[in-house]
Amino acid sequence: MNTNVEQKIFTYIATLEKTNEELLNTLKKCVEVLTGFSSFVPDPHGWQEMLDAFRQTIKVGEKILGEKPTLH
Repeated sequence: MNTNVEQKIFTYIATLEKTNEELLNTLKKCVEVLTGFSSFVPDPHGWQEMLDAFRQTIKVGEKILGEKPTLH
């Protein structure tokens, strides 16, 4: 494969990884804020289920970020 094409692919992948990391950080902040509203919601059980789903997504995202191979 052409070196220039390979570099473009690696740059693209690195950009996607950085975007995913930023999205994960944003989700963490959202969960932090939303947790503060738990006592005000009409469906506390449903609210907690939503927060738990977000936390599970964060856990998976952190695992993926921790396992990513170095491509360049």
